[in-house]
Amino acid sequence: MTDKEIYKWAGIFREAIIAARDENLFRKDISFDRFPRGCCGDTCYLLATFLRTKGVKTLYVWGDYHGQSHAWLVVNDDRVKEPTPRFYETPIAIREALKLYGNAMPEGPVEITCYEEGDVADGLIIDITADQFGKSPVYVGYSDDFYKSFAFESAHECDELGSSRLHELYQIVACFLS
Repeated sequence: MTDKEIYKWAGIFREAIIAARDENLFRKDISFDRFPRGCCGDTCYLLATFLRTKGVKTLYVWGDYHGQSHAWLVVNDDRVKEPTPRFYETPIAIREALKLYGNAMPEGPVEITCYEEGDVADGLIIDITADQFGKSPVYVGYSDDFYKSFAFESAHECDELGSSRLHELYQIVACFLS
């Protein structure tokens, strides 16, 4: 899928959220009734689910700017570097102590690989909530001064909604997709 097509689908999804919000269908939700304010993280999971139906895999990225967090998606394609595999082996003394309390730890190293800032730095950003900061309501492009102002906190694959609340929100928004 081209970047232009991703922009089109992101805009369609945002419009569906706005239509559902304007119909007051989010009135009982803790954040979506104020879309786009304060719901960038949840919006990322919803948008990622929608984009996956179009064949686009994404990463959830979030950063912090003086206590204000923001989340956006990055297309997980050849512009993103695979993270360096990392492993951690729990020291024997800790494993033994945990066994005393009935909590067994796996033997051997455990994979703790995660994306670093440099892995996603050249990725294509998709953001449909940046207008809460006075930016474009739909942004599909590369890191600029706005995104660079957020200190990188983490990035992970965005492949599941993960809660019944998000599933319900997605079903509401899906009703407005044309």
